[in-house]
Amino acid sequence: MTALVCLFRHPNVLLVCHVRNVIDSAGIVVELRNMTLAGAAGELPMDQCEPQVWVARAEYERARVLLHEALEGPADVPVDWVCPGCGERLAGAFDTCWQCAAPRPPAGSAPA
Repeated sequence: MTALVCLFRHPNVLLVCHVRNVIDSAGIVVELRNMTLAGAAGELPMDQCEPQVWVARAEYERARVLLHEALEGPADVPVDWVCPGCGERLAGAFDTCWQCAAPRPPAGSAPA
């Protein structure tokens, strides 16, 4: 049996489910725990009642990086760019021009 470790815990079930979806979509097996223990808070310590996301110990570091990006955003923020089709200036988060629907050019081929 694979050893599991707790990756994330939070009182907000929606946030816990979002983290589970992010980790699961990367192909990492995820187990949710304590999804219905909120009513036991007070009888049990709060940190034992919060919904939790657990992953295999071998996948923990990769899952931790994905968790950080999901909650904090990517480490490398794309730079703003200028559409080669129409000259529209676009924020780095966009991969397609909203003015003419041209795709973002490869890195280094268009001025920012």
